[in-house]
Amino acid sequence: MEYKTVTVEKKRFGIARIISLFIGIFTMLAAVLLFITIIGILPGLGLSFLSLPFFAVALGGARYECPNCGFNKNFVTTGKVNDSCRRCKQNIAVDWIQPHKKKRANVPH
Repeated sequence: MEYKTVTVEKKRFGIARIISLFIGIFTMLAAVLLFITIIGILPGLGLSFLSLPFFAVALGGARYECPNCGFNKNFVTTGKVNDSCRRCKQNIAVDWIQPHKKKRANVPH
């Protein structure tokens, strides 16, 4: 199988990802504190699994459409350079581009 290429726009590290990262760190620290006590091992285990989705949101990523079969529900995490389609298993090289900056309108003061 040969590689096909898809271009994906890199998401900015915005306020939602920062808040998600802090919530993930806070819940993981609370889980570590619960792990220390014998009674809190099971709640600490549950809390550590609860913090994983927050870290996944903070990691970020993008959706893309497979150039081979057109399946548009593929997801790649930020920084990955290759992926495979979930439907046709085609190897896909990922080119990341920087996001476009929003231009402000020149409004007289």
